[in-house]
Amino acid sequence: MADTRKASETQLIFKSSVGRQKPRTLHLSNPVNCDCPFCDRSQLPPVLKEDGNILLVPNKYPIHIGSQPLVLIETDQCDSELSLYSESHLFRVFHMALDTWKEMIESGDYASVLFLKNHGPYSGGSLRHPHMQLIGLKEVDYRRNITHRDFEGPVIWSAPGVRLNLSDHPRIGFYEFNVQLTLRSQWQEMCRLIQKTVQFLLRDYQNGRIDSYNFFFYDLDGIIYCKIMPRLVTTPLFMGYSIPQVCDNLDVIVHQFQSIYFPNLALVKEAMPS
Repeated sequence: MADTRKASETQLIFKSSVGRQKPRTLHLSNPVNCDCPFCDRSQLPPVLKEDGNILLVPNKYPIHIGSQPLVLIETDQCDSELSLYSESHLFRVFHMALDTWKEMIESGDYASVLFLKNHGPYSGGSLRHPHMQLIGLKEVDYRRNITHRDFEGPVIWSAPGVRLNLSDHPRIGFYEFNVQLTLRSQWQEMCRLIQKTVQFLLRDYQNGRIDSYNFFFYDLDGIIYCKIMPRLVTTPLFMGYSIPQVCDNLDVIVHQFQSIYFPNLALVKEAMPS
C-alpha cells in the first residue's frame, strides 16, 4: 500500500524502504574501484543539464516524502574533490548549481529549496563520487530555524559584497565557517572562499586529520550564506540537549587561516599597534 503520509511544516518523513536501496561507497577502503553509479552513465536517470563532465540528474532514491531531490555530479573523476578543482572547473560547477537553486526557488513550487554537499565518512553521505544536492521541499521551510546570528563572527577576509568569517554562535559547535554574499556579482569570489575553506579543513586544520565536511547554502532576506562545517563525531551535549559549544580560540584559527591563504592580510594585522 502506498504511503499517504505528508511531511509537516517542521519535519520530513524518511522513506526507509527507499533508503535501504541506496548504494554506498563512502566507507569502502577503495571506493574508486567500486561499482559507482555516478561513474556509469548508463545507470543515471535522464540528464537535466550538462556542461562537459558536470551533470544534473534527478536523484534515483527520493528518500523524503514531499521532496524533489536533484543531484549535481561535479566531475567524472571519482577520486577527485572540490578542493582539487581548477578555478575554471570550480566556477562551472557552482554556476550550474547556483542557477538551478535559483530556478527552483523562483518556480514557486516549494516552501524552500536546500542546497548542500556531503564529503567524507562523517558527513552523512553515502557516495564518495563528488556531488552536490538540491532538494525542493513542498512543506518544510528551513528558514524557520535559521537566523542571521548563525552566520556572525570574527572576519577572516572581506571585500565589497562578500566576506568569510568564523561563527561565534555556531549551530552545532566548535568551528563553523561562513561565506556571506550580499552582492551577486561577487559569486566567483564566494566560490574561491568556499574552496579555500575546504582546502584549509582537509589540509591544514588539525594537521590534516579532518576527512569530512558539509556545506549548506541559505537564502535569508536576499543575503546568500554558505556554512562550511568540519565533521567529526557529534557531541552528546548537542545530540541530547541541542547545546552548541564555541571554542575559546577563534582568534587563533582566524590567524592560522589568514597566515596560510591571505598572508599579506595577516602580516598587516601583525604590524598594527595593539
